[in-house]
Amino acid sequence: MKGSIRGWIKTDGLLHLETSALITVAVATFAPLWAAGLSALAIGVIKELYDKEHGGVASWHDIGCDIGGILIGLFLAWI
Repeated sequence: MKGSIRGWIKTDGLLHLETSALITVAVATFAPLWAAGLSALAIGVIKELYDKEHGGVASWHDIGCDIGGILIGLFLAWI
């Protein structure tokens, strides 16, 4: 599905989105929302840096999906 949101996210991006949302909600159970969002973002960035250092590629696409998941997680934790 070229040109659609689903085509842009892809399977790997969906995993980043889901994982970031889960991390955000989990951390928000014992920390403020801003700390939960920052924690999930830090984990996502560290994962990309790890990929880069171990023969993979650091991807802005993955970071974008992480941010989308964080926003969803923040909303879910807020309601």
